[in-house]
Amino acid sequence: MSALGTMKRTCKTKINHRGFTMIELVAVLIVLAIMTPVILSRFGTSNAELIAQVDVLKSHLRYAQLMAMNDTASWGITLTNSTTYTLFKTGVSPPPSNLPGDTSYTHTLIKGVTITSGVGTSFRFNEWGNPVDGSGTPLTPVTITLTPSQGSASNIIITKITGFIP
Repeated sequence: MSALGTMKRTCKTKINHRGFTMIELVAVLIVLAIMTPVILSRFGTSNAELIAQVDVLKSHLRYAQLMAMNDTASWGITLTNSTTYTLFKTGVSPPPSNLPGDTSYTHTLIKGVTITSGVGTSFRFNEWGNPVDGSGTPLTPVTITLTPSQGSASNIIITKITGFIP
């Protein structure tokens, strides 16, 4: 009976199931730290190209506006088709300068981004930087829409009278 009593005492070990060890917690945090940037980068990829193209087009519109303000002729951008646009100077073909950051006066959008609003339209600026039509009449607010292959579109607005491009 004393042997049986000893056996009972050795089998009654106390096991604690109240939480995780520090090593387990650190391992989970390390795995999360590695996976979080990868997961977040998957969500933002398609919009990065769109944002870049919107910024490029805005800077080219501002360039045309600046050139018009430094010249007696009007300058502008023509949205040639859904993937290209061209810088122009009234009365001069081709224009005497290239688009900033390009080797030509024509810019082609990157694959996957298209112009979905305003194709075939020309946007001119007069000597005061105001957006005007071919006869010099001020334009109503102009909206150009760029759309990625996936995701939501982005609008560029040229403000009436002032020509401000936010």
